[in-house]
Amino acid sequence: MRDKPRFAFIYRYGPADHAEMFHALPEVVEQLAQHAEVHYFSMRSPLPVPPVIARHAVIHHLPIMCRRTDNFDKYLKTLLWPLLVPWLALRCRMLKCSAIYINETIPLVATLVRLFYRGKVAYTITDMFVEIYRERSFLIKLLGRFIQAVDHWGWRRLALVFTRTHSICAYLARLGVPPERIRTVYDPSDFALYHPLPADRRLAARQRYGYQPDEIVLAHHGILHPNKGNDRIIRALADLLPSHPQIKYLLIGDGPELAALRHLVVQCGLEKQVQFTGWLETPGDVNTALNAGDIGLAMRIGLPSDHFHLTGALVHAMACGLPVLAARLGGMAEVVAENRNGLLFDPGDMDEFKRKLLELSADPAKRSAYGCAAHADARRLFSMDAVARGTVTPLLELMRDAGGIAG
Repeated sequence: MRDKPRFAFIYRYGPADHAEMFHALPEVVEQLAQHAEVHYFSMRSPLPVPPVIARHAVIHHLPIMCRRTDNFDKYLKTLLWPLLVPWLALRCRMLKCSAIYINETIPLVATLVRLFYRGKVAYTITDMFVEIYRERSFLIKLLGRFIQAVDHWGWRRLALVFTRTHSICAYLARLGVPPERIRTVYDPSDFALYHPLPADRRLAARQRYGYQPDEIVLAHHGILHPNKGNDRIIRALADLLPSHPQIKYLLIGDGPELAALRHLVVQCGLEKQVQFTGWLETPGDVNTALNAGDIGLAMRIGLPSDHFHLTGALVHAMACGLPVLAARLGGMAEVVAENRNGLLFDPGDMDEFKRKLLELSADPAKRSAYGCAAHADARRLFSMDAVARGTVTPLLELMRDAGGIAG
């Protein structure tokens, strides 16, 4: 009997962190393991490897710990990651892996793996961090343009590209990525983790954060990057405060903008309106916080790459049955249907944001109807089974093309 081919995942964080951000990972690993010997390469994590992944994959931890909840450690290790990737690619080459899958977009990584591995590489293109930070200075802008040029060169040579929205496909085609190599698979949601709570537990969640029954809570969660636009939201809420003191803002998460946003809240006199949870330890804690909200916010400032993906804030708010108030951007507009499961606004027009927020705040029946539709749409669009199938099928085809799996 022929030995199974080898397949590799390369990921910055450990399997537990990876599974927390891509909920279908254990199912993907389990399905791939039916056809291949799965190897998983990453830095160490404080979290244990999920049991399903531990059973079905060979884990290769680098002797370096990466703590995703520690901003300094996370960004330091992310800067180090491109220096480590060539060694991992060479290791996969020595193991004669049929294909590699890198399920994140980190500058230079696709090109480095392609150069040092020289085999079939699958890659997910979503966030473009160079674009988010390159405007900070002239030197960073020049470096950013160089890195993007290197990335684009590497993307054109990938055997398979996963995207999280259809909106990015035309952009990739203009860069020279062959359209037949692109597969769009939405981010999954584990509905055992993110779901509407019963009325009594939702009331307890609101009480936990100090909210009264008549207050309207706008909830947003995620890593606080500059392109999330929370400064715009806070200033818009400051305009509404005198006439609408019942509107509150719950910011769930941590990130490099947290200190600046806290300072802005004090400047605007919104200490009673805006609450920061900081990093929450478990998805269950995030689910509880989202269920304390009345409206889910999905916001980006409108950079070109902001059109290219769905945010976790949007996916999880819909899974929790919240009506959505979302920036009118390509990816978000694929799933947020105006006047059905939420409302859209121009991220550069805070007057429109305020109008839409007040519209939802004033109409509990509309919030309830939109929330029910959002939950139903999340079940349909972000199903773990559908995402796993949409991921595994092209990866198996990739291994067949590489000669690893018999047709």
